[in-house]
Amino acid sequence: MEKRLPGKVRRALRAMYYDIEPRAWIGKNGLDEGVIEEINTQLEKDGILKVEIRKGALISTGLDRKALAERVAELTDSELIEVRGKRFILFKPREGWEKYLRKLQRKELSEEKREEKPVKKVRLDIANFRRKFKKGRD
Repeated sequence: MEKRLPGKVRRALRAMYYDIEPRAWIGKNGLDEGVIEEINTQLEKDGILKVEIRKGALISTGLDRKALAERVAELTDSELIEVRGKRFILFKPREGWEKYLRKLQRKELSEEKREEKPVKKVRLDIANFRRKFKKGRD
């Protein structure tokens, strides 16, 4: 499975969402259609989801945790952000991958175009300055 998100974005997502509660569980039935459908529904609703793998799922599927998480990401067309213990985080942009990745590219390009412009030093004539602002005080 190819990684679509740059590392910087993945780290930011991991930092923002590491403490959310899991809202989907993979149990002894493994990766049946109901589980995948529920994960897809949650991803469409919120865009990010934490999934918990129960012990029965590891036994029934015969896969380890990382392989199981990668398989779920592949089936749901989402990005696997992190696997930590028995939980993993999936991300799928609500507007669709093409639109989201174009937006990221535009953002990177605009940051590159922005340059720091040197500040012009202005020579200040104190006498002129005082005359100009003294008029208002009288």
